[in-house]
Amino acid sequence: MDRAEFSRRVLAMEDRLYRVSFGILRDEQDQRDAAQEAILRAWAGVDKLRQPEYFETWLTRILIHCCYDILKARGRSVPLDEAPEPMASDSTNPELREAIRALDPKLRLPLVLHYVEGYRLREIARMLQIPENTVATRLSRARQKLRDRLTEEE
Repeated sequence: MDRAEFSRRVLAMEDRLYRVSFGILRDEQDQRDAAQEAILRAWAGVDKLRQPEYFETWLTRILIHCCYDILKARGRSVPLDEAPEPMASDSTNPELREAIRALDPKLRLPLVLHYVEGYRLREIARMLQIPENTVATRLSRARQKLRDRLTEEE
């Protein structure tokens, strides 16, 4: 893959990278740092990509690892009430956005990958290196927690 093709594909994924990093990280600057680090790592290892048709999945997996590296390096988490507002479209329901934000990252990330980014369970399982059934269970729990929280607010 040449530089122009790599750049084109990364630019096409730019919004997705930030949304996925939101699934793990609370701080907007950490989200940007993770996305940039993932792009750098991907460029350095692009020769290792055996199947270019899986570029998006491959880069997303690199991003997830970068997010976890940032969490480890920081050795901290931001309290929910101090977390910045996520970058989202104005059409997003604020109650839903807040409910998603309140989810545990283990539930929030598969939810974002599946419902926002459109990845299939098998792809998410590969990215997160967990069984496909675990992904399905986390999605089910996330949906139930969202249902409970949104029903509670009414």
